[in-house]
Amino acid sequence: MTKKKKYYLFGFLALLIVIVGYHYIAASRAEQQIDETLQEYDEQEETLSIKYSSIDITPFSADVSISDLTIIFGDHIERSNQLTFDIGYWDFLNIYFFGAEYGLNQLDSAFITAVSPSYTNRSARQEIKSDAINISYRGNALDGLANAINGTPFQNKHSLEIESPNITFSLPNTFLTKVKTQQLRYTGSISDAQTNFWLEGKHNIQLDSLTWTPPESFQQKYNFFIKGFGYDSDSIPFDYAQLNTQPGTSADILILNANLKSDLALLTASGSLKIAQPLKDSPIHNVEVSLSDFSDRLKNVLSNIEQLLDTSLPKKDDQIILKLKGTISNPSIAQ
Repeated sequence: MTKKKKYYLFGFLALLIVIVGYHYIAASRAEQQIDETLQEYDEQEETLSIKYSSIDITPFSADVSISDLTIIFGDHIERSNQLTFDIGYWDFLNIYFFGAEYGLNQLDSAFITAVSPSYTNRSARQEIKSDAINISYRGNALDGLANAINGTPFQNKHSLEIESPNITFSLPNTFLTKVKTQQLRYTGSISDAQTNFWLEGKHNIQLDSLTWTPPESFQQKYNFFIKGFGYDSDSIPFDYAQLNTQPGTSADILILNANLKSDLALLTASGSLKIAQPLKDSPIHNVEVSLSDFSDRLKNVLSNIEQLLDTSLPKKDDQIILKLKGTISNPSIAQ
């Protein structure tokens, strides 16, 4: 090897060492900056507590991981064994060199993973927990934060995709009480010029292979029927549940479509909801509920009920169709 080539080789190796070393130093400095920022925020906000064991940033990929994270805000507690943000390496460099505002304005996608996340409401004794949550975001991060903080209209389209395996909803003193599902899938999107993501966006949520634990009063009242179908009164299985929502003609109207499938039948519902506070008092409008795809077991039960009561159920095209009125928490059959 010639002397000139040796100089080129040594120069290349030196440059490579500097680049690699710089990325490790930059990652270490970024870890310190994030840690200092969170600690300062924790000290300034008396009602908010942020605790964690470590912050790690992977050089070159710039994945930010926070371990043993606990956030306490009043009665609300959020925990995760590990929370990881993947914003892409160039997005990380934009924020690191040019500041948060510039970097967030260039950030159009992010991936967030939480391991063993949970949410607890201490006053209501409610809890949501799962094995993991995977969140995929697309849009403009600065635009999204401006809407969340100041309520300014979106200037870009935004979308969310969420997947969560083995999730449990524990909601005592409600009709749901407890729901376990093997898989939760959610998609949501909103176009520009809109303001409220949840009311003006389009949303779809599906729960697969779920089990419902009804309230004790429901179990006692319908124990005979539940066991008659071969189920445990505290563990009623369903194949899936699905809910679609989209905005109506006015800002406080939501159009709903829902499906609930078990091995007995398919329950579908469609109509609209006028948003009120609290949400449980929201009136329902033009809601139609239908029961179809009956199993042989359910057909026999319905036939026996008709004979016993000497009446005919409101069937149409092998479906039982009912119209509902009232509110979410207190629906009734419309005559």
